[in-house]
Amino acid sequence: MICPDCGHDNIGGVDLCDACGQPLVEFDPCGSPLEESISRHSISVLAPKVPTTVSSSSSVKDAIAEMVNRKIGCVLVVEGEQLVGVFSERDVLNKVSPDLKAVNRPVSDFMTPSPVTIRKQDSIAYALQAMDLGGYRHMPIVDEKGRPTGIISVRDILRFLCVRFAEIRSAAGLNRPIRLSRSIETTASWVVSIKL
Repeated sequence: MICPDCGHDNIGGVDLCDACGQPLVEFDPCGSPLEESISRHSISVLAPKVPTTVSSSSSVKDAIAEMVNRKIGCVLVVEGEQLVGVFSERDVLNKVSPDLKAVNRPVSDFMTPSPVTIRKQDSIAYALQAMDLGGYRHMPIVDEKGRPTGIISVRDILRFLCVRFAEIRSAAGLNRPIRLSRSIETTASWVVSIKL
């Protein structure tokens, strides 16, 4: 994406020019307040959590224990200070569980290598698009040297959207509860009645 201000050739999808810092996106004046909100707010408003990291040579068992102890869905895998991968619950289920002897092997054998990352100044919309395109539930945040500084999850974005939605409804004087359609209510009560 060519910057209209300085002519720098940027990587597609970035919000700001790497050379001059000018915005590369135009806001659609017809966009909804919610659309504008996710485009204008950086991921820093999500209060990203400090990432939990493990060394690439750590065992799968140690990585799983770290996730269980901290009640988190993934750990970032590092070599020195550099992010080299992400190891998640999905990796445990899809790659480790078929062979339980694998828990003694290095986490680097099962991690997702070279993960897509974001920076704290990236917009929520950019992070959301990257998560959607890649099918990710977590996104590592790195600094300019590739060191992990935070992590966000799809839950963080969902929480933000729920709060903004409520604020927008309140500002518009729509404080009454949202009424579900009859078919949705019927389906919801049917789902609740199912005994597993």
